[in-house]
Amino acid sequence: MTPVSFGVHALAPACAAYLDKYPEVAIDLVVSDRPVDMVEEGFEVMVAIGDLIDSTLIARPLFPYRSVVCAAPSYIERNGTPKKPADLSRHTCLGFAHPLASRKWLLEGPQGPVSVPVSLAMTVNNGEALRMAALSGLGIIMQPEVLIAEDIRVGRLIRLLPDFSPTPKPVHLLTFPDQHLVPKIQTFVDFLTQHFRQDPGDQKPRASKKVASNSTKVVQSRQG
Repeated sequence: MTPVSFGVHALAPACAAYLDKYPEVAIDLVVSDRPVDMVEEGFEVMVAIGDLIDSTLIARPLFPYRSVVCAAPSYIERNGTPKKPADLSRHTCLGFAHPLASRKWLLEGPQGPVSVPVSLAMTVNNGEALRMAALSGLGIIMQPEVLIAEDIRVGRLIRLLPDFSPTPKPVHLLTFPDQHLVPKIQTFVDFLTQHFRQDPGDQKPRASKKVASNSTKVVQSRQG
């Protein structure tokens, strides 16, 4: 639920790898939890997480933005392990403070989607702060894999309800519908689509108007 986490833990390292390959290019990277207007704010490329709002841009699908339900071993030792989604309602949960956030967690399981009302003991507007609260044993979080993958790998956090996964959010790389992208933009788009690749058959580009831009700015934003 925290797109800034994607910018910090996934997009920034990808940009570093791109610059290592194309050192003559400069990137102005902005990460944000708010919807962004590419025209008004002068961006040439945008990585958008969530359902798309603006259909006047070329949208290239990247891999889905997946989250995990997890808690620290210390929390589990004190409170036990939830065995089914409904058990979350009786546990201490921690959530993201954002207008789009919900006090119901939507999980997908063997029998389809399950909506679980949760009691949030604390909400925070930053994914890293939520991660630290979970690591301290305060409660259960549902946070992006890119943010907590290493914690789970080494056992600082334990994945819960392995048969149920939070509904992944779509991720798209957006550009203006120019017929021919300038080389610096084309190489960047090609690099990111390969780095965060998805089955090419799933790509559904859309376009309408042509918009000119002479900046060198990239933004990563929440769309919905």
